Amino acid sequence: MSTLTTAERPPATGAEVGVLRLLLTLCGLTALLLTSATLVPAPARAAGAPAANRPAAQAAYLADRLRENPVHVSDQLPREVPRSMAPDFARLAERTGVSTYVLVLPHQGGSDEVLLGAVHDRLGRDGLFVLLDESGVSQAAAYGVSAPAEAARTTTAFELPYDAGPLRSFELFVDVVAQGTGRAEARADAAREKYRDGNEPEDMYIGPSDRRNQSFVTGIALTGVPLTILLVAWYVRRARRRFPRAATPRRTAARTTPSATRRHPAAATRPMWRRLLAPGLALATAAAIALTAPLVFDQTKRGPAPLPTSGDMTARVERVAKGLAQDPVYVDPESPRVLDAAHLTRLHDRIERFGRSEGGGPVYVTVVPHLPEDESAGDEELFAAAVRAQLSKADGFGEANGVYVVADPLDGYIDVFNHGLRLESLRLLFDLPESISYGDDRADEADDHLLGERLDALMTYLDKSPRTEEPTTTGEPARALSPESENSLPPLFATDFWPGLFVGGVAALLLLGLVAGVLGIVAAVLRRRTPPVLRTRR
Repeated sequence: MSTLTTAERPPATGAEVGVLRLLLTLCGLTALLLTSATLVPAPARAAGAPAANRPAAQAAYLADRLRENPVHVSDQLPREVPRSMAPDFARLAERTGVSTYVLVLPHQGGSDEVLLGAVHDRLGRDGLFVLLDESGVSQAAAYGVSAPAEAARTTTAFELPYDAGPLRSFELFVDVVAQGTGRAEARADAAREKYRDGNEPEDMYIGPSDRRNQSFVTGIALTGVPLTILLVAWYVRRARRRFPRAATPRRTAARTTPSATRRHPAAATRPMWRRLLAPGLALATAAAIALTAPLVFDQTKRGPAPLPTSGDMTARVERVAKGLAQDPVYVDPESPRVLDAAHLTRLHDRIERFGRSEGGGPVYVTVVPHLPEDESAGDEELFAAAVRAQLSKADGFGEANGVYVVADPLDGYIDVFNHGLRLESLRLLFDLPESISYGDDRADEADDHLLGERLDALMTYLDKSPRTEEPTTTGEPARALSPESENSLPPLFATDFWPGLFVGGVAALLLLGLVAGVLGIVAAVLRRRTPPVLRTRR
């Protein structure tokens, strides 16, 4: 086949040149867009581990727990859902009629559905997967089995009040699942429609302010009602003599009785039982109020949480301290992973360098959630002190002095507490830059709260912190309330009960004044309408 040389090719036409230029332009724009896509940084939300991969490590850990036991109750909520409640959840799960896997974890935010799917994939078993938090059933999904998971979850959300508690919520969830798909969906629709009409379920428990109101009302009733009976009865007897009465021979004869009888006519004519009637009724009323008030106001707890065992209250601290004995950085396996491998490697490096620096020392980093329902009642300082005390019991640690960094993977807050290093403890406690403690707008928008970057900035801050001549410490934090005290209501005959007694006495006097005014008006009207000849002389 013959080919044309360049000199032999015909010259390009105008149309061909235009097409060629268009193709070159399109190729250039495509290359520019691809280059820009590679140069533009990823959004802050995707900082650290990608959002799709963040539940992987968490899901793997939870799947291992479910492989050991189909019910896993976290040790991070002992004040609301102690681990010792696991058998109760297991008994209820048997009533669903299908294989049921239950996870009780701190609230995970918006990743509940993704987490359940990831746990199912890791576990490799079909069944009904239920995720609960400190409030109740937060997510449920059925994989390979027939179960109205979503209808049951909807029913619990609309039929139960917020304070019903996780166990009561799961019990209703199981009952709805056992009804079957048709009835469960109908019940969910009815509950949703009832809630939409404004029929919200009433709270099952009361708080301290409600208890004070009950005590106040009890105090008012206990003095106000009996005192009103006594005062009104006494005043009515006296007021009766002011009412006009027709003269009769008997009353005329009564005026001729001795002077002692005239001075106390009622005492001479009324029998003993009538004289004791008002005091007896007042005393009986007071006793009835005192005995029935505790039966009417019979609440003793603020919520449904059972009393945790000592093991429930120390489980997480022991777990974290055991991890810190092996590695100065402890990342909670039950929470979303917020530190990737690169961040962990750099953090370990910075901790080691700080330990060798002048006035430096050990740094212990805990990446765990802090909630009002945990063993420390959400107090980070108390948690750090408890971990240090537990770590001091480990072999070779002594007093376990060092800087304790508490980072929350759920809200992203960072707190620092110094125990025994030559650092200004109060400066670390109160003057830590907000960009490290709370983060900025970028940290708020990021799934991982940019904890890796902020912990790196914290290590720089520690490196530059002034050293003191002697070791300092943050001090001993105040102890949190015991779960029993925290969940108990004040006694009924306490708090505002005593002011109620006073108010009840004042109310009885005011009511007496009202009765006196009414009777005075009635007596005046009757005297005007009664002929003078028929009035009884006093």
